[in-house]
Amino acid sequence: MLNIPDTLTSKERIEFYPFCMLDRLRLITAWFTSLLYWVIGGTGFGLLCLLLPLLFCRDRARAIGQWAVQMAFRGFLGVLRFFDIVECEYVGFEKLRIQTGGIIVAPNHPALWDAVFVLAEVDHMACVLKASLMCNPILFGGATAAGFIPNEPTHKMLRQCIETLKKGERLLLFPEGTRTRPEHGRLNPFQGGLAVVAKNSGAPVWPVYVETNSRYLNKGWSLWHLPTEKVRLRMTVGEPLRFPEQGEAQPFIDELRQRYLLALESPAA
Repeated sequence: MLNIPDTLTSKERIEFYPFCMLDRLRLITAWFTSLLYWVIGGTGFGLLCLLLPLLFCRDRARAIGQWAVQMAFRGFLGVLRFFDIVECEYVGFEKLRIQTGGIIVAPNHPALWDAVFVLAEVDHMACVLKASLMCNPILFGGATAAGFIPNEPTHKMLRQCIETLKKGERLLLFPEGTRTRPEHGRLNPFQGGLAVVAKNSGAPVWPVYVETNSRYLNKGWSLWHLPTEKVRLRMTVGEPLRFPEQGEAQPFIDELRQRYLLALESPAA
């Protein structure tokens, strides 16, 4: 999107250059608009996480916080669409919306912003996130208000996940534990914590297969490095899998991971 094709003549290059510069200006404007959006939003959420516990009971405050985060994420994606940065196709998400009781929504994790797209689309959902992000001044308020669960220490994270699901709430949990590393191909090895949570909560695991045409915000990608093409995502909800009675963790994880591999390798996924 920013590169001038090598096949152009000198005259065509001169004519093409202003469009290239306008495109770069669009991307830079989008980046600074997004930054401003989150600085303002982070400040607002910082106040919200202080006020909600004073005004409402814990469960009601968390529900309001999750709604507010969802609206903020929808607004952010609206900004990205306005600048023609990204488009996302959601397939089968109506199956998640009609579920009652605790469910585990489990996407693969190619890029940093995957959670934003899922949380913007599914109501009233807690999320397991990297513990260090709870120290981020922009993210802390929203994550606290929404009752998000830091992934460390592990024993505490597992307990909170199980309690959340047993209360009938939805949980976003990435089976890979972190963004997909290039050396692992399409998927990292899955973490055993997902099996522990599924077994002890009794909640079904709903796979979400995330596909993208871009490496933007992949593992190791700098936030300062702008995309060179429009980012296109497709998120497809698969069929749920429950932890079997008398089952064991590793076979469950292996079967689940195999589902992702088959879906991501299929042209129809």
